[in-house]
Amino acid sequence: METKKLETGAAPRKLGDYLTRARDKAPAHAGHGAGGAQSVRKDSYRDHEIEIVTTYTILVDGKKIRAPLGVDASGQVHCHSLPNYQTASAVDMVRALIDGFPEEFERKPAPSKSHPPAGHKRRPAPARKSKPAAKKTSKHEH
Repeated sequence: METKKLETGAAPRKLGDYLTRARDKAPAHAGHGAGGAQSVRKDSYRDHEIEIVTTYTILVDGKKIRAPLGVDASGQVHCHSLPNYQTASAVDMVRALIDGFPEEFERKPAPSKSHPPAGHKRRPAPARKSKPAAKKTSKHEH
């Protein structure tokens, strides 16, 4: 890069204007709450203001996972959990999460019926009231 261009571009006012424009074009993160990950993309086009809100609810093996996904203006998906990754789809990102954090996606064996799950205590069976035993009578005498 030419020194003169670098000096001009690094001037505080010029750099500040550039960073403000870049920030306004960058995807905003509206939240990662209970509703799922959400990103907001904004753009201006031919005097129109475009806003696209994308919300993801992600289930893996039927269980909801919290993955802070975002989508940039070009449609690339990123995730705070894998900051160096960008994928073409949310499905590809979830696959990368499964590969990157396999211990988080381990299937737990279903509890067997004969043994209660760990942490659960069995209650003792209630005592049964039984009838007193009948006296035995001997059929032959000694």
